[in-house]
Parts: sequence; structure tokens; C-alpha cells
Amino acid sequence: MTRRLRIAVADDERDVREYFEKILPRLGHDVVAVASSGAELVEACRRTQPDLVITDIKMPDMDGLEAVRMLRAERPIPVIVVTGYQDRAYSDRARNEAVRVYLVKPVKGTDLEAALALLADEI
Repeated sequence: MTRRLRIAVADDERDVREYFEKILPRLGHDVVAVASSGAELVEACRRTQPDLVITDIKMPDMDGLEAVRMLRAERPIPVIVVTGYQDRAYSDRARNEAVRVYLVKPVKGTDLEAALALLADEI
């Protein structure tokens, strides 16, 4: 097992947030913040200082990649992007923001587990 991570999750879809709140503890990690917009994600991360962020791209107020840019300006933090869009422009933006993993919805538990194991060894 990899080390237990403190994870912040952001998605504007309630069922996706609930999925992560349910699956991440089963995978041995703690969900320390849950947000429904990029602005909420930034605020929550400043408050909780997670080890890792899992975020959607398209959200109200501020998209996930804008939030990542703000967070990474304050401190380095690994990011997994989860999105319903297989758009080259989004993946290019994600790469420019140093996103470590890009997963397309619906996310399988096994894919998430593999991504977390990969990143946990670097945190």
C-alpha cells in the first residue's frame, strides 16, 4: 500500500464528488476538502493544505485549471484532472499547468488507484 494521502476534490457534479468521497477512503486516503467550483477549491486548499488535488476542469466561477494555476503559484502540489472532455485543448492546458494525471469520466476505481499509487511515491 502507498502512503495515506490527504486529498482535496472538486467537481460541479454532486454525484462525482460523492463518488470520490466514497472511493478514496476505500483506497486508503483521506478526503480533506470537497468543492463544487474552482474558487471553492482554492479556498479549501488554502485552509486544509492537502497532499494532492483531484479536480474537474469545467466548473462555475473558475475552472479547475485556473484554480490549479493559483494553487501551484503558492506551493507545488500534484494534481489529477478528471473531466468528461477528451478535448486536445484541455489536455494541452492541463500539461501547461503541470497536471500529473488526466483521467476521462467515468473514472474507474482501478484507474484512480493506479494514478494515486504513482503519485504517492513522489509526494
